[in-house]
Amino acid sequence: MTLLNVDAAIPSQTWAVVRLLTYLGKSIALDEARALVSPPSLRSEDTSTRPPFDCAISSLQVLELAHVDANQQELSLVGPTKELASSDDLETYTRILRRAVLKADYNTDLGADNDPTGPRDLTRALAWFLMHDPMEQPIDWVAAQRLLDQKDGKDRRLLKDEVLPLFANDTRWPRFGYWATALGLAAAPVFRTDGRGPLVPDCTLAVKQSVLEVWQAGQRVNAVEALQVLREHLPVLPGGAHSLAVGIPSPGDSTAGTALSFALLRGHDEKWLRLEHDDDARKILLLHDPERPGSPRPISDITILEPTDG
Repeated sequence: MTLLNVDAAIPSQTWAVVRLLTYLGKSIALDEARALVSPPSLRSEDTSTRPPFDCAISSLQVLELAHVDANQQELSLVGPTKELASSDDLETYTRILRRAVLKADYNTDLGADNDPTGPRDLTRALAWFLMHDPMEQPIDWVAAQRLLDQKDGKDRRLLKDEVLPLFANDTRWPRFGYWATALGLAAAPVFRTDGRGPLVPDCTLAVKQSVLEVWQAGQRVNAVEALQVLREHLPVLPGGAHSLAVGIPSPGDSTAGTALSFALLRGHDEKWLRLEHDDDARKILLLHDPERPGSPRPISDITILEPTDG
């Protein structure tokens, strides 16, 4: 199964199943779960497409977040989803789902061919998407095709031939939008814009969750070392393992790409981290700052702050 095809679930459908099982705190008969999540009144009469519940179960199984007992036909949570403390904890589920999608074991040989199984097609698309600048025009379906054009697209020169096409048809782009935003690796434009499914490569949510998961409030870390850790947690960022695998050049060991720079600068403005500069520091991270596009912004350290609501 591939996550961008129509026979796979979108994230909200998987959350509905996980939330039910978390609320119950136990395994449940598959037919009972189907009746609770998708009662007859909500089911489509269209028999040509796979029911959303079945798509959700398959996708959760592919990511090893749920299991169906073949003999007893019981549905249960497995792995990290078993540790969810509350059926309302969507933030933790977002982190779990993102880790599952980006897990190295599910994304082997990303640059060897365009095998879409598991989350590979989504991972390749995320890596391509996050090499763009959030301050440029949002990317919609038409813009994505132009950028990825087989002959003239500017991104065509950066990706390995083996991984194209990323979006074989127009049904995959909206599904990419569902997944990318749910994983905290994209956002809708702040201002209304034309085009089909416009998206901004704003990975602030994923970066914020990763920062607050790795480091404690009050902790100060070297910015270059923080860059390495964030690339490990979010390997679809430029310079991360998945991004490199599909042929996207790294900005460098001490340079953040535009998407990550945007997220860190937002973090500073929103006060869940503080960017600092010490002239005597031995290792300096260079950020792309839209307020000073002619020269990178040097950062020596990042101090983690207590997050505030909003």
